[in-house]
Formats: sequence, structure tokens, C-alpha cells
Amino acid sequence: MNHELERCLYERLHRQLKLSAGQGVWVAFSGGGDSTALLGALKSLGHPVRAVHVDHGWCPESKAWAQHCQEIGARLGVQVEVLTLAALTSGEGLEDRARRARYGAMAALLHKGDWLLTAHHREDQAETFLLQLLRGAGLEGLAAMPWQRPLGQGFLGRPFLDLERSLLRDYLEAMGLPYLEDPANDDPRFDRARLRHGLFPQLAALGWPQAATQLARAAENLGDALEVQSQWLAAQEASLGATGKEEGGLELATLQGLSPAAQRIFLRHWLRRQGGLALPSRSRLIALQDAIARGGKGGRILQWAGGAVWLQGGRIHALAQTPSPADWETGPWQMGSEPLFIPGWRAELQACAPAAAVHALNPALARETLHWRRRRPGESYRSSNGRHRPLKKLLLESAVPPAYRGDAPLLFLGEDQLVLILGYYTAPWARAQGPEAIYLWRAEGGSA
Repeated sequence: MNHELERCLYERLHRQLKLSAGQGVWVAFSGGGDSTALLGALKSLGHPVRAVHVDHGWCPESKAWAQHCQEIGARLGVQVEVLTLAALTSGEGLEDRARRARYGAMAALLHKGDWLLTAHHREDQAETFLLQLLRGAGLEGLAAMPWQRPLGQGFLGRPFLDLERSLLRDYLEAMGLPYLEDPANDDPRFDRARLRHGLFPQLAALGWPQAATQLARAAENLGDALEVQSQWLAAQEASLGATGKEEGGLELATLQGLSPAAQRIFLRHWLRRQGGLALPSRSRLIALQDAIARGGKGGRILQWAGGAVWLQGGRIHALAQTPSPADWETGPWQMGSEPLFIPGWRAELQACAPAAAVHALNPALARETLHWRRRRPGESYRSSNGRHRPLKKLLLESAVPPAYRGDAPLLFLGEDQLVLILGYYTAPWARAQGPEAIYLWRAEGGSA
């Protein structure tokens, strides 16, 4: 090990991330200084490693950047996979949308147990903390970036998270490794650039030259609190019988036993796990708590932008708000050859689940012609055991509110094999058995 960065990287790979021999390692390689330092140090340590470069097509130089990455890879003896994504339209949230698209594409490369390593460092962590703080984030957001988390079939790791950018730059100079300078890093249209070149210099001038170090430390301390909260939530889920998406809802009586603050924390967690629901504002969450305290008598729907819940029969159900009759049409549908003509929803056959996935169907169904339609009076469907059951009963069991039952989009294979009730139910026989699936989810900004 010829440099302090290599010694730090070795320690963090084997002590912090606990990377074991035989696990595949990828580097998210932009060609910038940070990821070039990571790739060079990994190669110097003798790790078998591959790199992936994602071309968003944002600027005319993007093809040249991809070529640069392949040239650096050839120099280091590292295979570089270049993924080209469709260019995103400009607008609010461009950075977040690009990040989600990038990680989704890279996750699809990972086999079971593989690692994708990124070169995020201390200053990146401080910037993430501040961005989350300015968005009014809770504990999960303020804990910023974790050292590791699941990604696709493998894991995402950040071995440089407690190291300063200057150490990475020293390594590049010592090793004589060329790197790209992304003009987006200095573009004031992007939040991070404004923090990096505007706020942090001002903090230093006002007497806080170590602001990035202190903010990153605060994020790390909050990460410890988040881990304790996660353990508490897991215990609450076990006691409430709430594991994953809730087709049967939650009992109000058990929620009523929690303190108001604990109730809010658990409700946010539970709603986040329902797939695609936006979280309510604090005022709407307090209104929901008031309804829970009253026991949800008489049935009640509480709505907010991007989500809703239904309180009925002593239980609370998360709602997928289905389109009104004028918003969608019945008809045949074949995945891959026809778009999904239901406003606010998307469907794609892909190797890993979108964050907002609501349904995951067996990819074999992409070869079938399916049919979207509404419920028929007195209709029954063929269940997994071959028997016919009243569709009315399934709609009730799946917590579809009475006002939605006549118009909820139903997907059938043939005349009586129900595939799904959009937003509420997937037939057991139609569910995907692996990560590759036909995923259906609420589109960003959709009305559903």
C-alpha cells in the first residue's frame, strides 16, 4: 500500500463494509476525480473490479466522457461498462430523477451478493445533510447517506464516506491519474453546486472552516439514532402484525396504544412501505391521528396530495386512488407492444423493482394478451385453487373502498382469471418469483 488513501480504503472495505472474497465489485465511474481515485486505489489493492459509467446524454461532451472512462479503464486494466440512458427533460427535481435513473440502471448489473461502490466522501455527506435539512426531512433524511444499503440483488457501499476530498486529490496527483471536471459541479442551477461554492465558503468566512466535518459528524450521529429507530419499528411491526404492504390494514386499537410521537413515526414508516404513496404533511398526519383516536367510526377517507387512507371497521387501510370512469378505457393489453392507458400509472418489464412498485407480475405474462375492464354485476373469478369466488368478496377483502369498487381497473387473463385489482391486489399465481417482473407503479406527478 503506497498511499494513505489505499490504507484507508483497505480498512473500510474489510472492517466497515465487511467485503468478503468472491464477491463481485463494481465502481460507479463518472470519470471525475473522486471515482477515478476509488477505481485506481481498488486496482492497486489487487481487487478484481469492474466499472460502470452512466451516460445521461446531458451535454455534447458526454460521448467523449464515456470514451475517457474506457481509456482510463484500459490503462488500469479494468473493464468499463457504458450505460446510455434517455435524456431527462429539465425541470424541478432533475438531480433526484437523474440519480434514481442512474442507480436503477446500475442495480440491474448486480448479481446476487455483488457490491457497487461509490466515491462519496465527507463533503458530499455534509451537502446531503444540508439539502435534507432544508427540505424539512426527518431522521431518515438527516442521517444522509449510509455506509451501505441493499441495491438490486447486491449492495451499495461508500468506503470514502468519512474521508476528505483533499485526500482523494492528493492520491490522484501522486499516481498521475487524469480525471474529468464536470461543469455541472459549478452550475448554479444545481443545489449542490450552490452549497459547495456559495454556502460553505461563507460558513468558513464566518468562523466555521470545519463546517463540512461537523455536519458529516452530525449525520453520522443521527445515523446511530436511525438504527435504533429501525429496531424499534421492526419490533412494533412484529407486535402489530404489520410486515410489508398491508392488504388487510392495521388495527386501530393497537395504534391507539402508542404515544402521539411514536404513532406519527410508525405511521410514516407504514405508509412509506405501501408503495408509491406520498407521505402526508404534519397537519394531515395529525388529522389522521385524530381520526384514529375516534376509532374510525362510520368509515372515513382522509386524502392528501399523492395518498389517502380509509378507516373502516376498526382498521386503517392505505389507498391507491383509482381513476374515475372518464379517466380510463377498457380493452386488451399486451406488455411491451402497447402502453398502459391508465392515467397516472406506468408498467414496464425490467430486472429490478422501481421504488414505487405496487404490482410485480410474472414476466411470462408479457407474452399473453390481457384485458382491462370494470367489474360486472354478480361477477365471480377463478381463484388459484380453480374454484370460483364472488369478486365482490375479494374487493372487500382487498380493502377497496365501496365508492371505488365499481370503477377499479381489473386486469384479466382470459374470461375469468383475475390477474390484479389495480393498486390493491395481485393474484398469487400471477406474482413474479424473482427480481425480473412486469412492474406497475404510479407515475411521478400522475393523478392516480
